[in-house]
Amino acid sequence: MNITMIVSVALIAAILSIILRQYKPEYSLFISIAAGIIILTAVIAMIDPLIGFVTNITDEAGLSGIYAQILIKSLAVCYITQLACDCCKDAGETAIAGKIQLAGKIAILLIALPMFEGLSDIVTRLINI
Repeated sequence: MNITMIVSVALIAAILSIILRQYKPEYSLFISIAAGIIILTAVIAMIDPLIGFVTNITDEAGLSGIYAQILIKSLAVCYITQLACDCCKDAGETAIAGKIQLAGKIAILLIALPMFEGLSDIVTRLINI
């Protein structure tokens, strides 16, 4: 699915959501969530070449594959968190959206812990030299 199809799905969903919001607000929310899932699925399919590219770059640079994994996992957490926050905001639950953002930030920190451990190990070795 290319970007024009994604934009088309988004625009159609937005128009349907606006129209249904007047008559059945609960259906409007379901259309927004369904469109978000369809778009996220399309974006995930588009990301596959990017993952291969990042993996190749880290391999050619002689870096550990863990750095590419951290980057890809962090991006996935960001996108999923953003989708969930947007769905909650559409439903009028901004407090829940804020909690989801906090959980996403903590999840990214937990994913990045091995990188921070490696960095602190390098700094400790440099100080001891």
